[in-house]
This record gives sequence, structure tokens and C-alpha cells, in this order.
Amino acid sequence: MNKPICPAPIREIGAPGFQPPAGSCDCHVHIIGPQAIYPLSPRNSVEMHDSNLEDYQKLQSALGIQRALIVASGLQEFNYQLLLHTLCRDPVNYRGVAILPASITDRELEILETAGVVGARFYPNIADPDERTLARVREMGWSAHFPLANPEQAAAWHPWIANFPGRYVIEHSSMPDPDAGIDNEHFRRVLRYLDSDRCWIKLSHRFSKLDHPPFEDAIPFNRRLVDHRSDRMLYGSDYPHPNYWAPMPSEEQILDLLLSWAPDEAVRHQILVENPEELFGFPSDQRRGAGE
Repeated sequence: MNKPICPAPIREIGAPGFQPPAGSCDCHVHIIGPQAIYPLSPRNSVEMHDSNLEDYQKLQSALGIQRALIVASGLQEFNYQLLLHTLCRDPVNYRGVAILPASITDRELEILETAGVVGARFYPNIADPDERTLARVREMGWSAHFPLANPEQAAAWHPWIANFPGRYVIEHSSMPDPDAGIDNEHFRRVLRYLDSDRCWIKLSHRFSKLDHPPFEDAIPFNRRLVDHRSDRMLYGSDYPHPNYWAPMPSEEQILDLLLSWAPDEAVRHQILVENPEELFGFPSDQRRGAGE
């Protein structure tokens, strides 16, 4: 059976509408391929074009994004060979988030940490939260990362998220339903997570039901998040946008969404630089050395 192929990212990259500050970090990046060496899981229901490390580094150079959090894709499942390779290519500017199999050994966790892994990603129907894995993540001092596909799954995972004693990250702005309104129970729950001081949010447009930037229906939600706790916001482009079936925005258009979500330059600096340094351990002295 032929699998549908996810659209490729737009390879031509224009200049963004603002200059990202030195030390800026994209906190949600997937590296795909070369699949001849690093294949996706055969259980996937879709296929992807290669978007390898060299492709992403061209994007970084064009946009002025120095750092990245390399996140294991659900399409890769538990194969972290590519993640290790990527982190070892630039241990100063890259950190990683892995999807952990239940059988992972302590020695493997040590190897991942040495390479620059700082978090574990739970993933629906592949690596659902469980008490033992969450405890091991906490023992490692890593952050737990939760992609919430929809409000129903978010409600099912709520006990695991709310009771996790360590630091945790909610991906894609928590995927609220724009039609439900900004005062719906799911989004109010996410704001309460932020009040715990343990929660960070990756800002995203992925939940928008519109096809083109600036994705107006996402703006009120992301502004509310920023206004509520700008010190807990992160930026995540989701490059190269797996399972994104709407018309593909260009990479600079995605970055420029921050101008709508965080119009204040100092707040954007906080989101792009300060918050990733605090959560993921990027060295501030390296940023200053880059010219800030």
C-alpha cells in the first residue's frame, strides 16, 4: 500500500521581518534523513522527504537562528541513532529530546545525556506516560515533553502532567481548539500548568484551522500564553513540519509569527534566548561570544 507523502518544507528561505538576537533557539526541530542511512519506522502511515542536518543548517544561517532543540519525531519512534549523530555534530548549539522505550537501560540514558539529550518526549500510542519512565526522567534531571494532539488526549494525560514533580514542556501551544474559544476548559487548564512554575510552552501555529499566515485564529491563544508567563514561553517551528497538510508557509513566515504573538522585542529575546538557556542549559557565555 502506498503511503501519503508529507509535503516538503519550502527550501527557498527569505529574510525574516526581524533580526533574531544572538543565541536564538528554535526549540522544536526534527532532522529527517538521509533515510538511506537513518530510516523512519516501518510502522509509519506516512512518508517524509529528507530534511537532513545540512538542510537545517542552511535554514539556520538564513534566518539567524544559532541554536536548536532537536526533537525525536514519532515517525522515528525509538531509534535515536540520528539524534546522537546530530548532537555530536554541534554539541555547543544543539540539545536533544528523545523518545524512550520502556526497556532503555541506565547506560543508554547516560550515553544520551553525555551527547546532549536534556528531555524525554512522550508520544500517543508509541510512548504514553507511565510511572516508571516519568520517574527515570525525573531522576535524570531532564524535562518531560508532552505533545497534546487534541483536548481529549490532553484530559487523559492530565494526571500524569499535573503530578510530574519536575520541569515539563507542552508542545504546539497545547493544541487548543480555536472554535472552542479562549476560555475553554482545556486552555484554562494549561494556564494553571504555567502557574505551577514547572511548565514551559512551545509556541506554535499548528493548531490553527486557517491555511495561511498570520493564522489569525491562533493569535489570541498565543498572546494569552505570552501575557500570562512570558518567562515560560519557547519558540518551536516544527521544521520540517511532519503531518502538515495545509499549504506550506515559508520558514521566514513561521518565524515572523512571533511578531504577532510577542510584539515587544524584549519579550522575544526572553522567548528565543533566555528561556531556552534556563531550561536546556545552553551557555550564556557562548551567546555573548557570538556578538551579543
